[in-house]
Amino acid sequence: MPTTKNPQTLRGKVALWASVLVVFVVAILLVMILVKPSGQPEPAAPVAVETPKDEGSCNVSAGDTSAKPAMPKDLRWKAEKGWTWPVSDTYGPTKTKDGYGVCFARSPLGAALTAVSLNASSNTRGLKEAIELYVMESPGKAVYRSTLSESSKASTPVTYSGFIVDSFTPDEAQLTLVIATDKTETGYAGIPQTFKWVDGDWKLKVLDDGKLFAGQTVTPRAGQFVTWGGTNG
Repeated sequence: MPTTKNPQTLRGKVALWASVLVVFVVAILLVMILVKPSGQPEPAAPVAVETPKDEGSCNVSAGDTSAKPAMPKDLRWKAEKGWTWPVSDTYGPTKTKDGYGVCFARSPLGAALTAVSLNASSNTRGLKEAIELYVMESPGKAVYRSTLSESSKASTPVTYSGFIVDSFTPDEAQLTLVIATDKTETGYAGIPQTFKWVDGDWKLKVLDDGKLFAGQTVTPRAGQFVTWGGTNG
């Protein structure tokens, strides 16, 4: 003869399992709260960025953003393998990555300091590595990369005389890097370049045909460009 379970007993068991379920859910919520800070949104899908992972955010103050900025008091000249170039602890580079200077001010002076660091580092440390670090990703970079070879040699050291700010916005700096030379009638040659602000630092923009320069070289005269100052060391 089938037995009939006591309804009171059934209700008691249901209540017991319900209480256990509530405790279990509360425990899970407590773990989630302890593991993940409250108020934090769900993490977005990973995004590839160029910012050096071992350096973190640059957070360099822009400082003077004029087209003819005054040279900072801490501007000095770095020397390596016969090359000398200007650097600044306030305008850049303010950090290093694998021996290369990174983290420059979001200003014309910061872009100009990036230009000399790129040029000097590519000759003192390694052209391929410098291109990978200082040049933004683009079809033009891929074209230029294909022209590099293991036999690529460093150039003869040059004298960095100054720069001309052709145009500037917080996202793009067009400038002409001026070097001294005896090959022109003015004694100077200017190399036009375009830099884009990418993931917190300046990156050189390469033309689609792989050219690093944004036009033909020019021959500025003394007084037509901002000159570097500073001290050796």
